[in-house]
Amino acid sequence: MRLWDERGRIFGKIPVIDFAIVFLLILVVGWFAYSRFVVNLRRQIQERTVPCQVTVLVPAVRRPTIEALRKSQAVFEFKTNAYVGVVSSVREEPAEIWFLSEDGRWVRTPANDRFDVYVVLSTDARVSENVITVNGVEIRVGQSVNLKSKWVAVSGFIYAVEFPQGGAE
Repeated sequence: MRLWDERGRIFGKIPVIDFAIVFLLILVVGWFAYSRFVVNLRRQIQERTVPCQVTVLVPAVRRPTIEALRKSQAVFEFKTNAYVGVVSSVREEPAEIWFLSEDGRWVRTPANDRFDVYVVLSTDARVSENVITVNGVEIRVGQSVNLKSKWVAVSGFIYAVEFPQGGAE
């Protein structure tokens, strides 16, 4: 018995197009069943989501900006409006500024009206092999970030990323 006959049927009974459609349907149903019941991809993604604290350094701001940061609750990334986290603490230190003196030397002096602010954000981060993201926003120490809330918009740098549960995985 031949595999194909002259009318394009498999084993002389099943048309090739019907066989291809049934085969594709079986593949789709099999993949759905495998991903849903065997692997459960959603659960794996949720398991990689861990609570973390992101510390953002906002340099040389004035007192009203600090007070607005303390009033803030939810914080969002400026351009994409992606939720980044909740402000859990705000710590300030006197800022030092650099300026060029008349004799050509760089001099560092304390600024009377400026403060460096450390804003700690509590959030859930998705940790993969190469990147840590918070709602699609990549989080890396040293990276600049623009944040906004209902009360304030600031630019800063990610100072630290900590995982209270003791690790990223």
